[in-house]
Amino acid sequence: MSPAGILMYAILILWGVGGTVWLLRRRRYRLTQIPQFFMDLIGFPVELSQSLWGRGGVPYALLLPNMLIFGLFTFMPMILNFYVSMTSGSSIALFDRPWVGFANYTELFNCETIFSPRTCSNAGYNFWTGMFNTLWFVFFQVPILCVVALITALVVNQNLKGRGFWRAMFFYPVMLSPVVIANIWNWVLHRKGMLNEVIGGTNETLSGLAGMTGFDMVVTVLVAVLLMVVSERALRASAEPSLGWTAVFALIFAVLCGWSNPLSLVGLPSGSFWVGAALGGLLCWIVASGQTFARAAVIGFGILAVILLLSIQFDSVFDLPNYRPNNWLVTPNTNWPFFWLIFVFTWSHMGFYMLILLAGLQAIPRDLYEAAKMDATRPIRAFWRITLPLVMPTLTVVIVLSLIRSFQIFDEVYLLTGGGPGRETFMIVQNIYEVGFTNNNPNYGEAATGSVLMAIVIAVFTFLQLWLTRRQSEL
Repeated sequence: MSPAGILMYAILILWGVGGTVWLLRRRRYRLTQIPQFFMDLIGFPVELSQSLWGRGGVPYALLLPNMLIFGLFTFMPMILNFYVSMTSGSSIALFDRPWVGFANYTELFNCETIFSPRTCSNAGYNFWTGMFNTLWFVFFQVPILCVVALITALVVNQNLKGRGFWRAMFFYPVMLSPVVIANIWNWVLHRKGMLNEVIGGTNETLSGLAGMTGFDMVVTVLVAVLLMVVSERALRASAEPSLGWTAVFALIFAVLCGWSNPLSLVGLPSGSFWVGAALGGLLCWIVASGQTFARAAVIGFGILAVILLLSIQFDSVFDLPNYRPNNWLVTPNTNWPFFWLIFVFTWSHMGFYMLILLAGLQAIPRDLYEAAKMDATRPIRAFWRITLPLVMPTLTVVIVLSLIRSFQIFDEVYLLTGGGPGRETFMIVQNIYEVGFTNNNPNYGEAATGSVLMAIVIAVFTFLQLWLTRRQSEL
């Protein structure tokens, strides 16, 4: 029998025998009270702790087993890890490892400056390269993740059709294994993957949209500014869009259609201006007739105008005719591997934090929004004055959890890029893993030292975030 089984049987025997003796010495039971005796035997530890420590000590007695397990599997490994960081050698047995004190820490800090890892020793170079890459990842990824999760929570908190379905869809990536997620995105992003196929397949279409006018980029920018000003004026009205500014916008839109010549995609050399004029007239009629979707129509035409404007200089900006398939995960000096790591990590973890924020949003009383609506408060003002302050405690939890999880990123990086190209996506956890487990001569002391330093950095950032949030809430 295993030691765990022996221990379990010993606890059961001690519970049964000791509890029976303790109960029979204090109470007398009749034959009809046998069921009550067994119920008292089950609750014997509570009564025993009450008699030993009083009523106030019972909660601590009930927490004691959990704290023992928590200490055994959490605090004890932390203490042992710190001890291992003070030793050297390749043996996994603690007492076979020679004591070296802070030599491992000195090795990692053996640099002219830690801000230039190339001036460090080999161990310091790998460690500080991974640390600074991780800090950059956290700096970009945590705000993006929190903002995307908050926006998604705000959307799915609305009274939408199929709201439960959309909540499940956003949460679904959280349930996938990191290996599955990495394989999915590897199929999308490699040289013959889906992304390159989509971009290459639309190459000719986008080139056709580019037009043949040859206007300078400066003119394109000026027209973009003019469109922005006119559309803002048209939408400034509180109730309905301004008809006069909408007519100006429609005229610019017709000229823009003639300039970009989208009909060239279907083989027609001319006529785009009249199509744009007809669409502009339709927009003016929608605004003049007071349709409920007038503002949405103006916004939609604005988006279409931006697309047409971009298409004019699309070839000169993106060099579509010379496009070649790109391996997004291994091309050096482009920052694409780093970008896709942030994207994949946000996509796969956003659903978990969305649910936390959704719970915080649903805890906000609806009466506050009804009162704000009666005062004609704009939705954006209601968000800044009601939603954000009341959801801030929940958002703080999300920030801290995402901060810790971002520092621990390993699976996605190791499977997607392997830390490459070069050392562009080499993270600190990967350095700890490679030092401790992949070398022929594993250096557990150096790996433990790296993990201790990483824990200190996480603790500093976490406490700083909590302090700033608490100070802001007290103002």
